[in-house]
Amino acid sequence: MNPGAPPSPVLVSRDGDVARITLNRPGHGNALEPGLLHALCAAFGDCHDARAVVLTGAGRAFSSGGDIREFHARADNVASLQAFGDTVVSSLNRAILALRDLPCPTIAAINGPVTGGSIGLVLGCDIALMSREAFIQPYYAKMGFAPDGGWTALLPARIGSGRTASWLALDSRIDADTALAMGVVDRICASDDFTDQLAALIHELDDHDPQTALASRQLLDAGDSSHTLADRLERELDSFKRMLVRPETRQRMAAFLAPREAAG
Repeated sequence: MNPGAPPSPVLVSRDGDVARITLNRPGHGNALEPGLLHALCAAFGDCHDARAVVLTGAGRAFSSGGDIREFHARADNVASLQAFGDTVVSSLNRAILALRDLPCPTIAAINGPVTGGSIGLVLGCDIALMSREAFIQPYYAKMGFAPDGGWTALLPARIGSGRTASWLALDSRIDADTALAMGVVDRICASDDFTDQLAALIHELDDHDPQTALASRQLLDAGDSSHTLADRLERELDSFKRMLVRPETRQRMAAFLAPREAAG
């Protein structure tokens, strides 16, 4: 390893036949950007021999979704802004599809906040364990973005289209207890018990055939719809690109960042 090289945006470790993938931009809330998403897809591709895969975040957040500063930096050039939006969301879509293609059970270990499109990395997993100190919030209505990351492609199958629409419209911040009651996550625990609870959850999978997870996922993703998950994610991408370049959205990004820039 080159000691002068920047840290990898995604870390992969093994504990026997269990793979742990960690989003590794803690100074940026593990925000999703092209380099991280490319590395995440590669990490998923390297885990097809695992018995189980755990996905989590470094530091205090699971992931803050798209990096608003990176979007806003391109706000004065509509073509550049739209191209960047296309790159980020299409890369996220590929990561979600790669996650759904893993031939073993997948666990989202939600150690901290989940905002924006990063929910797709939670919804893409088979099981979600959430720290009581974490929360989930869309942020689209505040920013003027269209939902991406599976908010419309994956979440309605869990909680219904009406509840999904209400959550997006109100931009509610929900805590772990609410996420559990809604069916967004499967288990919750205190942060100081998180490591033990995750280990216990992995242990429950010890004698399970990992291929059953993939077969179940493929059947559920097909459902009764004429549109595949890839189709639904593509519609999110198209809507995201249209909304992103509106003057209103660019103004909202600037307003969101202003107090943060002033604070340094």
